[in-house]
Amino acid sequence: MSATGVVRQRWFAGVLVGMVVLASAAVVLGVASQGGGTSSGGSAGVPSIGTPGSGPSGAVGSVSPELAAPRSGADAAAREEAPPLLPDPGTVGRDVVRSAQLTVEVADLAAAGGSIRAAAATAGGFVSEESSGPAGGRITLRVPVDRLDAVTDRIGALGTVTNRSGTTEDATAQVADLDGRVAAQQASVTRVRLLLDRAQTIGEIVSVESELAQREAELESLQRRQAALKDQTAMSTVEVWLRPLPVAGGDPTRPTGFLGGLAAGWSGLTAIGGFLAGVAGFVLPLTPVLAVLVGLGFLGRRIVRNRRRARNPAPAADDGS
Repeated sequence: MSATGVVRQRWFAGVLVGMVVLASAAVVLGVASQGGGTSSGGSAGVPSIGTPGSGPSGAVGSVSPELAAPRSGADAAAREEAPPLLPDPGTVGRDVVRSAQLTVEVADLAAAGGSIRAAAATAGGFVSEESSGPAGGRITLRVPVDRLDAVTDRIGALGTVTNRSGTTEDATAQVADLDGRVAAQQASVTRVRLLLDRAQTIGEIVSVESELAQREAELESLQRRQAALKDQTAMSTVEVWLRPLPVAGGDPTRPTGFLGGLAAGWSGLTAIGGFLAGVAGFVLPLTPVLAVLVGLGFLGRRIVRNRRRARNPAPAADDGS
């Protein structure tokens, strides 16, 4: 073989060996980079993407161990026994306006009313309105927002809840808007007061004082609205209607049998007697008027009859016939 052929074979062999070395190096680097990424993710405390238990940075469809693990029987029983009055509004860090309405049937209206007032006082609230009667009562409470569910659960335990409802309104944006407007108006009033201190002429003083009075009035209006909204977000309204428990099987004090029939007949007789007495009482004052009208009618009829007889006398009887 010539020297040129030997050189060419060595050159091809070198190129082939170089390609094999480069491919092996690429494979090794790829494996090393994957292993390094996994180990670095584990050392940082963040699971790799797509692994079970990944948090918000995981792939779509991943489930955390807390959610995937089955709940204990006690936890499930507690959730079933104490269902929330309202859906979880997520009130942490937000301003919400909440209210609740309950209708409860109780055995003792007075005792239930006392328990409701005590529940409001224990929760740090108060009774804003109350009315009662034989058919039931109505109590309006103001309680802190974070104690609303506890208070309604305690009231519901006093008897049988026949109606329960509630509302939740997110007022975070309104509160933030009013806070910003109040702060801006306060700064505006401060600037106008500085201008009043610098006023020299009477005209300037009058003009600045008029502008200051207008801006202070707007500031007071905003502050009143701010205070009212903060009161609504701090205290919830609970309206409770109390109703007596219905008596099952009729009135136990009502007699039955012969005595019951006798009592029913006597009740009917007294009802008829009362009706007739009412009719007599209604007619008695009208009796003189009716008597006068009837007498005038008979008198007029007799006068008309006498006049007809005078106009048409009866023919005399013939003696020869």
